Amino acid sequence: MFVVFALVAATLEFASWAIWSVFPITRPVELRDEASPVYAGVPWAKEFWREELSRRAANGNYVPFRLWGVKDWHGKYINNDAGVGGFWRRTANPANCGASHSMTVWTFGGSTMYGTAAPDWATIPSYLSHDLNAAFQSCVIVSNYGVEGYVSDQEVILLADQLKAGGHPDIVILYDGVNDSLMAWPPSGPPLPHFAFEKIKNRVEGSLSGRLDFLKESYAARLAQQGWVRLHAAKSYGPLIAAAQPNVIAVLDNYEANMKLVRALGEVYKFKPYCFWQPIVTYGHKPLVPFEQQMVARDTSGTSAKSAWFLTGVAVYRNAERDAARDGQFIFLGGVFDSTADPLYADEAHLGPRGNEIVAQAIAGYIQDHRDH
Repeated sequence: MFVVFALVAATLEFASWAIWSVFPITRPVELRDEASPVYAGVPWAKEFWREELSRRAANGNYVPFRLWGVKDWHGKYINNDAGVGGFWRRTANPANCGASHSMTVWTFGGSTMYGTAAPDWATIPSYLSHDLNAAFQSCVIVSNYGVEGYVSDQEVILLADQLKAGGHPDIVILYDGVNDSLMAWPPSGPPLPHFAFEKIKNRVEGSLSGRLDFLKESYAARLAQQGWVRLHAAKSYGPLIAAAQPNVIAVLDNYEANMKLVRALGEVYKFKPYCFWQPIVTYGHKPLVPFEQQMVARDTSGTSAKSAWFLTGVAVYRNAERDAARDGQFIFLGGVFDSTADPLYADEAHLGPRGNEIVAQAIAGYIQDHRDH
């Protein structure tokens, strides 16, 4: 009986994998390399996306306290190099900067700072290195400590780890917003502390769902989920979104408390902190191209769990813009693309090269204007 069951399960999984692989309509649109126009006409785009999707599919690695970290990866377009405390995304720094360079910049954030959907030379830290070296006479080395999926709590721990390891940055940049804001959903309890919270919690506690959650990662389960979504009518999440308001406030309070901790560390370790709240396609007044319009329409419809997730995040963004304008403790970049009509987004939050370049210019410009304040 067991052998028969195993054969049936293997056959079902193989058939599901074949359907999932052959028919891209079964996959989320943001994971299809042809979806976004940010790389339209770029001759190396297909090769890059093959490498990017292979990297995303590789297994992760456990890191104490921070839960996961950057994976060892070396390719033509994406490289994570060994460094203090783990592997870190390669930054395009000046080749002539020696060990005695006079300015060190550390950058922290989630996948947008890491550079998901962009090659090494087109990440925010790489563009930032170019801009800061052009602005300052001293040589500047920028280190990319962005980790995909990190919220500000994990970044504070990572910053502390790097400082305890003996690092001496002159400037520390934190670039957050999307991941923290998404922790406000769902409203059935307090804000989630990090991504994959329930999965990790169930595994640590040894619950039955924790022991069987690997089944959710199977191609058969993914295919069934996509089929369920397509066959069932959408429902309104409006009441749940409204109920999430306490979490919206709590998430932003937590973020601001983390930035206060970073400023306190800056006083002790003698670095200048700069905190930036990042843009997202569902907030602001960017002139949208059709691909971006489709994402906004889908993610603000209020008729799916993902849409409710993003709408709750938009509420956090609204409060963040207000708080940034009120006390200036962090810089709100939610409107940085309001005058840019070009396609910039690879998905709701990740940017192509031009978008990362604009963000880096905004960050470098702010630092240049406020460095001595």
